[in-house]
Amino acid sequence: MGPDEKDTGPLTVYMDGQPVGIAGGEIPEISLAEEKPGIYLEGETIDAIRKKAEEMYISEAVFNRELAEAITRAWNNLTDTMAAAAEVFTAWIKTVAEEIQARNELKTAVRWASVYNRPLAYRYRHTKKKRTRKKYAKRILAWYREEVL
Repeated sequence: MGPDEKDTGPLTVYMDGQPVGIAGGEIPEISLAEEKPGIYLEGETIDAIRKKAEEMYISEAVFNRELAEAITRAWNNLTDTMAAAAEVFTAWIKTVAEEIQARNELKTAVRWASVYNRPLAYRYRHTKKKRTRKKYAKRILAWYREEVL
């Protein structure tokens, strides 16, 4: 490709969607002092927000102490109830975790027994009765804890 010889003419410079000047020509000086002083939050200044906050102030005459005390008592009852519920939930989660850990230990013991104590693992896997299976599970766990661990 050859050199770019296209002359598109002067370029217009835009700021905030409004044309400001032409590039290559003289660009006017833009100062920030033209803006109104104050911080804007969605069209409102901090001073306007402060005025609204002062209007929302609750005077001592309007404030109801009995209602505030009732709300405080209700909140304290709620926190006490939640603390008790948290203790019960924690205990339940611990029992579930212990069951999972026991099952994991049995699975690991059966895997070890399938390699190093094959007759015991065979009897455990091929029994249909729950009572007999439980008996062999106890034997496998005892063997695992004694020999492996």
